[in-house]
Amino acid sequence: MCAMFISLTPQVTLIIAETIVFAVAIIYLIYSRERLKKRILRYEEQALLSQMNPHFVFNSLTAIQSYIFRNEPHTASKYLASFAKLTRLILEISRTELCSIEREITTLKLYLDLQKLRFENRFEYTITVDKNIDPNSTFIPPMLAQPLIENAIEHGLNAIDWLGKIDIRYTFVKPNLLLVEVEDNGIGIDKSNESQTRNGKQYKSLATEITMERIKNLKKLGNHGIKLNITDKSKINSNASGTVAQLIIPIK
Repeated sequence: MCAMFISLTPQVTLIIAETIVFAVAIIYLIYSRERLKKRILRYEEQALLSQMNPHFVFNSLTAIQSYIFRNEPHTASKYLASFAKLTRLILEISRTELCSIEREITTLKLYLDLQKLRFENRFEYTITVDKNIDPNSTFIPPMLAQPLIENAIEHGLNAIDWLGKIDIRYTFVKPNLLLVEVEDNGIGIDKSNESQTRNGKQYKSLATEITMERIKNLKKLGNHGIKLNITDKSKINSNASGTVAQLIIPIK
């Protein structure tokens, strides 16, 4: 057996060293760029999440003010405390990538109770969590359901002359796949769009735009399985009215 030794000249050694350094630098730059992209996306996500609808803020405070004028200070104080708590929770949640379903539900209940105040209890709601879900240890991107609830109230229930209902459901369709449904008994998304067209007010819901933008950002951050489907219930049952929105969220 004979061993072969390759003797490298200083010039070749320098070229190899420079090539390695250059390759490492390129890899580092690519890694840094991806980290920067993700950081920017997270900032965008926080900004979108913290956008409380200014009309909701104004209308909530106006409703609270009406109780003061009607000399019901205890009721006004109760709802003002709820409004302050909701604002604080939304600001806290906007700084996190994930929150527990339990915390999400706490926030949604505050939001819905304030909306009921605005609408003078013209609608009721239920929130159901599947028995196979532990709401304290199951984490999801926060407040994806809130804009869907806002749409149900503002565009589905606002114009009806019967008792409105909103049902919010959390269920597992697969072990690591969560389904969040927001269903209402309003006029339905199709009639809502037709009404806007007749009145010359065709516009895209800000809540829908925010939700779609958040889903797009979350997919870029690695949550590729998130999906949103919105269906007019009359397409499922011709005798039914209302809308059902379905969010599919992978659980890591």
